[in-house]
This record gives sequence, structure tokens and C-alpha cells, in this order.
Amino acid sequence: MDQPVDRQHHLPVIATMAVLGADDLARARGLLGVTAAHVGLPGDRIDRFAVALSEIATNAILHGSGSATVTITSSDTALIVEVRDRGTGLRTDSRPALPHPTQIGGRGLWLAEHLCDNVDFDSSSGGGTTIRMSMRL
Repeated sequence: MDQPVDRQHHLPVIATMAVLGADDLARARGLLGVTAAHVGLPGDRIDRFAVALSEIATNAILHGSGSATVTITSSDTALIVEVRDRGTGLRTDSRPALPHPTQIGGRGLWLAEHLCDNVDFDSSSGGGTTIRMSMRL
């Protein structure tokens, strides 16, 4: 049986899952941890990637459509995680700034950008937001 392929990026899909709440977030972090270790990502980078995934998926649940789809793919040089929601979208004309220390919330995307090697986000398709994070192997 052929392995599923991410049609947009033409990369083999390692795993995909729906994330609806805290239990699913824990499973997604675990799946990412196992996958990242399997492809040789060092432990400290796995931990950083897991925190970024948790932040972005939580944002998708809270501010998107109440759920997210997490897809893990890989290339020869990177492990990639996409988090998609079906919410109203996110302003993509500027990168997130660190919120004021007294502000509650608002750090998820900023944290992901500082924890991962690369983060791209897109709300232009009209059907929610896709956050694509990667870590070099």
C-alpha cells in the first residue's frame, strides 16, 4: 500500500490526527516525540518542537474552529508539523510580537517562532489557518 502524500508539498505523510482537547494534545505531543526520535532529532529539539505543537494546536482549538488537524511529514533535511483549523483566520501581514508581560495569553505563535527552525502561517485560503513548523534534522 502506498504511503499518503501531502499533496501541496509532495512529502510523505507520517501521521495525521484530529485534536479536539487536552487528551488529544497529549497524544499529538507523544506521536511527535516518537516520530522525531525515530528520524534522529535530538531530545532538546524534540522538547522544543512538542511545546510549539502544543501552543499552536491549543490556539487552533481555542481561537479556531474548536478542533485542529495535525499532520507530520518529513523531508531529507527536516521534520515538519502542520496544524490546520477551520476558524475565521489570522492576520498574516506581520510576524507576532512578544506581548507585554502583564498580558494574559497571546504568546503561542511567538513561542513557536522562537522554538522552531521555521514557522509559516497562511489564512489566505479562506478556510481557516494553517501553521507549518519545521525542525532541521
